[in-house]
Amino acid sequence: MKGEAILEKVCGSIDVLVEAGKAYEGLFPSLLDLETHEMLRELPPPIEGQRMHDRAHPGCNPMHDHPTLKAMYGLSRALDRGDYSEAADRYLRRFATHCTGTATGLFPWGEHAFWDFEKDCVGDSHRFGDAAVMANQHWDGTALHDHLRQAPVWLWEKLYAFNPQCVERFAEGLDYHYKAGEPRRYMRHAYIEVRARHKPWPRSQDYPRHGGFYILDWSCAYVKTGRGDFLRQIHEMVDYAWPRRDDKGVLLLHIVPGDAQDYNVNGVAQTLSLAASLLESAVLLEDREPGLAQRMRERAGVYIGGFLGAPHDLENNFIVSTARRGTGEPLGNAPVWGSVYGLWPAAYVALMCLCTYRLTEDERLRVWAEGVGRCYMKTAFPEGVAIPAMDPGLGIELLGDLYDLTGDVSWLKGGLTLAEQMIGIYMDGTLVRGAAGIDWYESQMVPGDLLHGLARLALIAVDRENCPMDANYSGR
Repeated sequence: MKGEAILEKVCGSIDVLVEAGKAYEGLFPSLLDLETHEMLRELPPPIEGQRMHDRAHPGCNPMHDHPTLKAMYGLSRALDRGDYSEAADRYLRRFATHCTGTATGLFPWGEHAFWDFEKDCVGDSHRFGDAAVMANQHWDGTALHDHLRQAPVWLWEKLYAFNPQCVERFAEGLDYHYKAGEPRRYMRHAYIEVRARHKPWPRSQDYPRHGGFYILDWSCAYVKTGRGDFLRQIHEMVDYAWPRRDDKGVLLLHIVPGDAQDYNVNGVAQTLSLAASLLESAVLLEDREPGLAQRMRERAGVYIGGFLGAPHDLENNFIVSTARRGTGEPLGNAPVWGSVYGLWPAAYVALMCLCTYRLTEDERLRVWAEGVGRCYMKTAFPEGVAIPAMDPGLGIELLGDLYDLTGDVSWLKGGLTLAEQMIGIYMDGTLVRGAAGIDWYESQMVPGDLLHGLARLALIAVDRENCPMDANYSGR
């Protein structure tokens, strides 16, 4: 399939999203009918592995949409489509100026919150959840902030341009991720509309990846404002996990010990996630805080070594995401196809490797990612499974990025073959499906990863040396 045909399919989906967003001041509805392109009024049943209390209806979630917006900015440059950059700006301007004035400053985005179109306020995804499930969550009727993915630097730059105060207030609000009382421990959830901290919880939920999210958020805010309290927050979070690594440099999923069974589980992939965020933060801080930037790089190197030292078996498609502390026994395997809640697809992890490779030039990372790339080229896409659009999107993104980095045409050929197959499954109409076999678009399944991966592959195929769209490394 030629690049022009791929771009035509991508642009067709983006055109539908832009048109649908006109009714909502430029924000994209999270769920759309594939035929009418209207926002769904009723929430369809979840696909396997999808949680009801992660969905954004009726509204939008920028943490789902920013891969699409990134594609729009790149296509605007590549195709002279000024309307795409204008539409992306319209979306982010509306969100920054209308949707961020919350009690804590934290945004209605991420895993459990969104902007509700009907009520014109913060939406709470937990209200969709089963009562029995909610009883095991620390949800008490108010919307919770959870990052879901890394907010990339380009996104913070855009939000700051449209509303500097919202970025500063968000950075202030991150402190609410620390629990009440001493010792000072953070968790992945925080209230959005209540100025209060969560009480101590049996599960610490101080996941390594979330600490990395906050470090990069604060770093973006610090370079804009110069505020000393943000710098202190960065120092505190950089030091938070470091003493609790094992002898190989890997961190626990729950960094601070507690009484839950999974406290003795190492977060192998999450350790790499923290390393990637540290390295990106170091780039931002190296001029103003060179000592801190160097410490970030040194610690990221230790975390990378811990990740690479896990017993991965790429020949047999076994990518270790979690392992037993002490014994190293593999527990979680990132699948090539068929990710579910709590288990990332293999390409998600491999793209973190390429992100850190670009920042370190550590050849071990590129070689590891190539091993995952071969998994995608040899593993058949399963039939009859509602696989989220994120999975093929990141797989195509990975193959395209490997071609960009190495110039090896086999990666390009593999990417184009996979792209043609996935377009037939996910984009047989005008609008991209949220998952294979379903009849609706849903942002929570991150079809933006597929749109971005396809667009970048097509543009690299045309001109590898001058591609106007860089890789999307926000999945971490």
